[in-house]
This record gives sequence, structure tokens and C-alpha cells, in this order.
Amino acid sequence: MSECRSAGASGSRTSLLTHLLTAVRARGGQALLALGETEHPVLYVRYRGRTIPVVVVQATGGGHWFIWGRSSFLDTSQVERAAEVLAPAPPLRPARLRAVA
Repeated sequence: MSECRSAGASGSRTSLLTHLLTAVRARGGQALLALGETEHPVLYVRYRGRTIPVVVVQATGGGHWFIWGRSSFLDTSQVERAAEVLAPAPPLRPARLRAVA
């Protein structure tokens, strides 16, 4: 049985996605972990008005990657950076100036 199909790999994926879920929510983002008890858990994140899936894949050279969209990916050791990308801080609004008569 390959490592990708082993229970350990599934648990690792779920754990990694749970860490990312926590980091996204801590930044005010919305995220939901689905299929957490399966071999292929998926984290759904609201991103720029859409819901996108984030999954964990095993890298050919070892380690794991978060992947989402057509070409976005980060090493799973960069949970906070991934959360910054997936749940960016809202832009700061300039203070409103009131006219003084």
C-alpha cells in the first residue's frame, strides 16, 4: 500500500488542513474541512468571493504541499503564509475627513 493511501497519510493530511483552517479563521476568513475522516480531506475556503478547495499532496522529493486553484501552492510548513494568501487582511480605509465651515 502506498503512503498516499495509508491511514497515516490521511491523518497527516487532515491534521495539516486543520492547522490551515485554524489559521484562516484566526485571520477572519471562512473555511470548512470536508471529508476529514477519509483518505482525501478537502478544505474549502472563501477566497475573493468564491469557495475554493485546498488539498494536501505529497511532493515527489518528500514532504507535503498545500495546493489550490490552477497554479497556487505552498509547502505545508508555511501554514501562516498560506493563511495570509487565502485570507488576506482587508484593505485599510483612509480616515474620512469632514469639512469644517
